[in-house]
Amino acid sequence: MRKWLAGLLFIVSVVLLTISIYFLMGIFLQERQDNQLQNQLQEVLQEESDETGEDSSGDSLTQIDAGILALHEENPDCIGWITIEGTRIDYPVMHRPGDKNYYLHRDFNGEYSANGCLYLAEECVPGDSDNLIIYGHHMNSGKMFADLEKYKDEDFYKEHPMIQFRTIWGNEEYEILAAFTTPVYTGNDFNYYSFIKAQKGEDYEYFIREIKRKGIYETKVTAFYGEKLLTLSTCEYSQKNGRMVVVAKKVERTGG
Repeated sequence: MRKWLAGLLFIVSVVLLTISIYFLMGIFLQERQDNQLQNQLQEVLQEESDETGEDSSGDSLTQIDAGILALHEENPDCIGWITIEGTRIDYPVMHRPGDKNYYLHRDFNGEYSANGCLYLAEECVPGDSDNLIIYGHHMNSGKMFADLEKYKDEDFYKEHPMIQFRTIWGNEEYEILAAFTTPVYTGNDFNYYSFIKAQKGEDYEYFIREIKRKGIYETKVTAFYGEKLLTLSTCEYSQKNGRMVVVAKKVERTGG
């Protein structure tokens, strides 16, 4: 009887070990595939960058990376590329209106990926929305938006206050206004994720007051009604349903 039980336990152990190895190999292969795809996308971006394209009106020329346009041609959902110096945040940004969270667990090609993609909130309309909200996973590997956590450190913020957002409508730069953590879906939380377009100036001013009030530190940077905002959001694990949020305003370029 004992031999039978020992044999059964051995078989169960082997099965469990096999299953564990199978899942670990799956994770490893998925990560390798994601890394290869990311390298390919970066190569396309770099090889074709720093060329000039015509704006959508056709009336004037706006500096648009040919690399962004090349990625957009590969997948029309790709609207840009976001980079933050001093972090691993250097990824394409996807936008698929009307298909909520489509890229939450899909890669650039629309195939399954635990990492997903960075993506613009479905409700946002580039060029019209006052606030563009970009979501991304906080991966234990440090990928995607995990490095937003670095903005809990004021010294890091001071050294890296800018966000680069290269898009199909032009290259943009944003200056960080506030970094904060907050719970969501509690019934009385600060629903920063609902602010996309102000119905009036007071709505915009309220949003700015709230993000400054919740800020981990004072940046001495603010924004006024009419200035475009960019909000980056990811999960934050010091609290239930926590989010790490970084809000920045667009820096208008002045040319001569």
